[in-house]
Amino acid sequence: MANILDLNDRKKCEEFKIAFNKGSIFAYPTEAVFGLGCDINNISSIKRILDIKKRNESKGLIVISDNFEKIRDLIDARYHDLFLQNCKDATPTTWLCPASNKTLAEVTGGGNKIAIRITKHPVCISICKLLQQPIISTSANISGENPTTTFDETLKIFNESVDFIINDSVGINKKPSRILDLLTNKILRTGG
Repeated sequence: MANILDLNDRKKCEEFKIAFNKGSIFAYPTEAVFGLGCDINNISSIKRILDIKKRNESKGLIVISDNFEKIRDLIDARYHDLFLQNCKDATPTTWLCPASNKTLAEVTGGGNKIAIRITKHPVCISICKLLQQPIISTSANISGENPTTTFDETLKIFNESVDFIINDSVGINKKPSRILDLLTNKILRTGG
């Protein structure tokens, strides 16, 4: 059964941080839907999320951060400036970037690109600040089904399969973030 986390509860946040470092996974609100998250460097946790979602690992996963410095090492250094120029848009945008050799294949889906978003959602920012690192961000759903958009719905579906659920609200967007290729500007997913 999932622990319910209020980010204003310092004691619970410290417990969450310790559990995160030991491999826990969690559900949390993003700009439009609830997401499932874990440590971007914990292969077991990533595989657990893929199993929960019944998601093919070749699809890769999104990484979010509250700032560029936390994801700098994940992007091929030749494209840092281009990423910084493009990630200032107010619309939540996930950029498909050339990955550095420090990025796990489980995150990229075995490819050479990584999907990264600098989040502006206050809950996501708080999580990244608390954990002092970027996190995995994939929609809280079973592949092919609609993602959850409320705490109650997330609790009902994922209570038995995640370690924590953050009790807060999604942002005002109607759809998950758009995804654009950093090098071509090609739209891979429209967002809202």
